[in-house]
Amino acid sequence: MIKINLLPPEQRVRRKAIALPKVGNLVFVAVVAGIVALMVIVFLVQEARTIGLKGKIVAARLQTNELRPQIEQIEKLTAERRELDTHMQVITQLEKNRSFEVMLLDELNKRAPEHLWFTSYSRSDSSTVVIEGVTFSNLIVADFMTRLERSVLFNNVDLTIAERGKIEEMDVVKFSLTSSVQAE
Repeated sequence: MIKINLLPPEQRVRRKAIALPKVGNLVFVAVVAGIVALMVIVFLVQEARTIGLKGKIVAARLQTNELRPQIEQIEKLTAERRELDTHMQVITQLEKNRSFEVMLLDELNKRAPEHLWFTSYSRSDSSTVVIEGVTFSNLIVADFMTRLERSVLFNNVDLTIAERGKIEEMDVVKFSLTSSVQAE
């Protein structure tokens, strides 16, 4: 049967047609859904990495606590080694300077005139010596100073003290000299 609707168009019952969304809207929704899905995936991957790294940190701390006695012993041995190295450097320096000191004392002995005795010898720094002694006259002190000046090891010999004194009823001259020494 055929039905004819004679009603004016304003009064006619309209059927609602199903309207499909436009293709542009579907693409937008798909892109947004893809971005959200990608962000969720990245978040889950990062969360898994974080959990893995936290597990490694816990394992490393446990291992550090287990190895703490060995670590402390290694640190102690390292400190002892540094101290021994310092001592070895001092010994090496002393060994190096030992022969030079022997040369200085030998030269000092060779240059000393008769009737002159040393009471003290010291090096205040690496290039200055202080020599103290006694003799019978100022002339012997002057002779000793001249002999030291002729040496290749001693130079700039200066008399710092020359004073009269007595040793067992004998008149003596007590003296003190300073001198530069040539570099080792």
